Amino acid sequence: MTLLNFFQLLVSGIAMGAIYTLTAKGLFITHLATHRLNFGQGDFLMVGAFASIGMLTAGVPAPLAVLGVLVLMGVLGYLLERFTIRPLDRLGDRAGAYSWVLTTAGAALILQNIVELGFGKSAQYAPPLFSKTRDNVINILGVGIFFEEAAIIITAFVVVGAFYWFLFGSRWGKAVYAVAFNPEAAALFGIDVRGVVVLVFVLAALMAGISGVLVGPLVSVHPHMGLIFTIKALAVAAVGGFTNPVGILLGGLLFGVAEAFSNYWDSAFGDLYPLLFVMALLAFRPSGLFGERRADVR
Repeated sequence: MTLLNFFQLLVSGIAMGAIYTLTAKGLFITHLATHRLNFGQGDFLMVGAFASIGMLTAGVPAPLAVLGVLVLMGVLGYLLERFTIRPLDRLGDRAGAYSWVLTTAGAALILQNIVELGFGKSAQYAPPLFSKTRDNVINILGVGIFFEEAAIIITAFVVVGAFYWFLFGSRWGKAVYAVAFNPEAAALFGIDVRGVVVLVFVLAALMAGISGVLVGPLVSVHPHMGLIFTIKALAVAAVGGFTNPVGILLGGLLFGVAEAFSNYWDSAFGDLYPLLFVMALLAFRPSGLFGERRADVR
């Protein structure tokens, strides 16, 4: 492997790792506030990717296409909470502790079939977002990297930064943590608990939609790609630790870079090796690399 190949793989891995991080952030924030996960998070990413493909190929300017995807994903996030989570809350213990796994996975299957009816089963690439051609190369310190990958990395980190500001610097972020700690006490302090729950599912859908927009120019997208991204996002969150948003960022970058180099050495099973590493890691450290070792007693 040459030095040029090393840096190109590193950049590609960071780009995909940033996308995995965004997707895992959606899992993190819903788990933080409700102790539940959206098992269709990867399918929300898939919908965002196909929605951007549809609008960009129809001639919609990229900024308007991205805005349209965000509006669509926000609506889908609200509908997910309204029809797959809220009814279970009303049923209480009669619904079962993990019934949300089936309802969110069922919503994912519905989205798969809708997209398949509209776009077919074949894999597609999204037009580039930030440049006119997909193979536009720029030189950084004498190393040629694809402009699209560099722009996607910057965009993803800006979104992650905005997410951290929301979580730790805004009033709504503090409300999310209050609901996560004790929903009953949060309600007594005047916090709209149901509004916070809706907010976190909308935010999770937005993160998945942004991931879908960014991943379209990098990899081929198809209606059944969602499960793969859901598994990888879960792996990233597990490596970073579900309670540590900074750890999830580091876990996503590590996973993306490991996957890029793994595919370089073995293109047939390159995606498998990082997942095997995650399984081995969790066997020895169930809380992940950056998670809390003590139990969550909330």
